Amino acid sequence: MGDSGLLDVLVALAAGGSTACFAWLAFRAVEVARSEAIRFRTLGRPATSLAFKIIRPMARAVGFLAGRISARLEMATGRGAEQSFLLRPRIWAEKRLRSAAHPQGVTADEFLGMIGLGGLFGTLVGALVNLRLGFGPIVLLLAAFGFYWPLLWLRGQVRRRQDEIRRGLPYALDLLTLSVEAGLDFTQALDRIVRKLGSSPLATELGLTLRDIQLGRTRAQALRELSHRVDLPELNSIVSALIQADELGTSLGPILRVQSDQLRIRRSQNAEKQAMEAPVKILLPLVLFIFPTIFIMIFGPIAIKLLRR
Repeated sequence: MGDSGLLDVLVALAAGGSTACFAWLAFRAVEVARSEAIRFRTLGRPATSLAFKIIRPMARAVGFLAGRISARLEMATGRGAEQSFLLRPRIWAEKRLRSAAHPQGVTADEFLGMIGLGGLFGTLVGALVNLRLGFGPIVLLLAAFGFYWPLLWLRGQVRRRQDEIRRGLPYALDLLTLSVEAGLDFTQALDRIVRKLGSSPLATELGLTLRDIQLGRTRAQALRELSHRVDLPELNSIVSALIQADELGTSLGPILRVQSDQLRIRRSQNAEKQAMEAPVKILLPLVLFIFPTIFIMIFGPIAIKLLRR
């Protein structure tokens, strides 16, 4: 066998080995993703996407580095733990992540790392674009976009989950009212609602509240924790009324009926508000996309005839 034949064999073996390694890695990635999807589905959370599998380790490293630098600065300046530079951002991030049910399993430190990583990535992309176009402000614009992108993402996650809870709240409140008026106590009525709502976000939150009550917390403590987790004005009003009724010892049925009526009034007012805002929201796409098309269709043939004369 000549040198060329031996080289062909080696290339074939290398290609086969590379293909086998790639197939094994792909198979393992699919298996890990499937098991992680099952675990997150069991916890009532969406499965982690491929982008977050890549971003989370880097964000975790950036968050850890920021924590170490902050700790060194605090030791150098003599600041206490209650005056930490990252204390307020961590509290804010934890509160918002809790309202969104920790989407993709992101922790507060990882989210702060995502903010720093986004700002760094935006700065690098802006620097590359600046080298190509010679436009300096693009660096600041892309850096600001990279910095605010995690904030916008988390805001969208919180709003989406709150909207789902808001949509399921009237039905749950009506069912709770009917159950209490039928003679069930609050815990039994809550258990029936959780079983009726299935795997919705509201059922998840009410299930956590039911578990807190069953573990020995008082009803007021469990409801306050529910209000802090969800941070929804409609739910906060209902929780305040229930806690007040529990403290005064009054019946829950009439209070729940009043809260149900107020919730319906609030929903109708919100629908009217959105209907009044619709013409204003549609004005921009109408001017930018629809009107130019209509003008081209109407005046285009006229302009062509005039140009041919």
